[in-house]
Amino acid sequence: MMTRRRQGERVAVRSARAARWIAVCAALALLAGCATPEPRPGPEEAATDVPEPEVLEVEPDAAADPELAAGVDSAAAGLAQRAQQARAEADLGRAGQLLERALRIAPGDARLWQRLAEVRLEQRNFEQAERLAQRSLGMAGNDRDLQRENWTVILQAREGRGDDEGAREAREALRALGGERA
Repeated sequence: MMTRRRQGERVAVRSARAARWIAVCAALALLAGCATPEPRPGPEEAATDVPEPEVLEVEPDAAADPELAAGVDSAAAGLAQRAQQARAEADLGRAGQLLERALRIAPGDARLWQRLAEVRLEQRNFEQAERLAQRSLGMAGNDRDLQRENWTVILQAREGRGDDEGAREAREALRALGGERA
């Protein structure tokens, strides 16, 4: 008889432990069900204005080292060449990404900013195209060809937005550079 009582006590203890374990698991399951992940934006919520690319600063000593500068230039040039190929294949998204990567390597390259401005213009992102062209224009120095290309992008972006007064100003700048026909 004693043995059966002990076995009964053991069963009761095990049942109590199992009941507690089930209760803990149920509580955890309820808590997990209450936690909702942060919603991800769907295609209909995609941003219309693409942010400007992040620009990494290059250490001042890096520009003084010709070998390092050549490596940076060749890496940026390789990305720019791949971007041109993507653009020729009408893959404007990829072209923009490649140019943004190139700009992280060579943020002072006015030609890269101008190429990215052209890609944004082709994507009909007129505001960003104009901002990028203006940035390139500020770095163009005495390069009149690059100045003309930037003012052409600015003109087309302003026309695309319906900014007649701004387009007139861009035409005047182009005429002064000898790049706009009357």
